Amino acid sequence: MDKTIDFTACIAAGGDGLRPRIEQARQLYSEMSEEYFLRILAKKGRAFNESACGFLLADSLLTKHGIDKSELVISRNADGRPCIINRTDIDFSISHSEGAVLCSLCIGDDIRTGCDVQHVRYYSPDKMAQLAEIFMNANDYTQYLKTQDESLFYTIWTRREAYIKYAGRDVFQDLRNIRFQSADYHTGVIISCGKRYYYSVYSDHKENI
Repeated sequence: MDKTIDFTACIAAGGDGLRPRIEQARQLYSEMSEEYFLRILAKKGRAFNESACGFLLADSLLTKHGIDKSELVISRNADGRPCIINRTDIDFSISHSEGAVLCSLCIGDDIRTGCDVQHVRYYSPDKMAQLAEIFMNANDYTQYLKTQDESLFYTIWTRREAYIKYAGRDVFQDLRNIRFQSADYHTGVIISCGKRYYYSVYSDHKENI
């Protein structure tokens, strides 16, 4: 089977039509996905908007790539991550941050993906250095201290989080020993409504991004 990865993003604006869209879409999936949909529908406010939009992005990517949804079972794994539990050839990842929602989808034998989006927040230089020391390896941290580069800070942050979603939280303790190579990711910036968001997408298979 050819391997493909795709991703898309949106701003979770909400609206009265969002719940009916979830109700309609849930009919297309296996009844064993019911708990996943009920969990989304039980949320309120921004939490609902972001979760609902995350699912709708995944749904649109599945449609785009011609995936039959009728037997797909969406649930949560041990890390609490939504995933398709009855197929090893389809995986998706959803991330949201203060209104922005990102979803990546990969298709292929035994393939996985992880993605992350982060809203650019104001931190003092001391606070950013403190945070950077937590998730950067020694080389990246030294470079960051020299440059104080916002792009470097958020790019490494989102790559780290995308890798966690890909590999699972068992890798958390080893993150500072992992070198995140730019070739392993698709990384970019979203600018909307005066806000800026950095994102990264990771998968076993980087071609076709």
